[in-house]
Amino acid sequence: MMKPFNHDIGGYAFLGLLVATAWAIPLAVFLHRDAHGSAMELPRCDEARSLDQVREALEEQGGQAVLGLFDATELRRGAIGDYRRCLAKVVTTAGEAHIGFAIGWHDRRNAIPFWTGDRLPPSPLDRANH
Repeated sequence: MMKPFNHDIGGYAFLGLLVATAWAIPLAVFLHRDAHGSAMELPRCDEARSLDQVREALEEQGGQAVLGLFDATELRRGAIGDYRRCLAKVVTTAGEAHIGFAIGWHDRRNAIPFWTGDRLPPSPLDRANH
């Protein structure tokens, strides 16, 4: 004699949940891609986009002209690729210095990163005036 269907509903629900989970993980990985089909990654420390963002921010907050920004290297990366910590040399009208900056996700789903970092050290003229 067969069991009525309603007695096995818990087993079917569990099996359905198991199958849905098995499909959801690969589907989420597939959908987490940019418009070109590649997995989304943060910009690298040495990419022109990153250096332009950092240069612009340094000039705005420091009041010094940035003559060059080079030797950008990645010091650390988040375990799941959610941030990069970088170090670069900056040359300004006041001299040369090392600055640190980070790149992270502002909106990962829409592939919008943010950049944040150290301020320029005070120039010798600024130190003399204070």
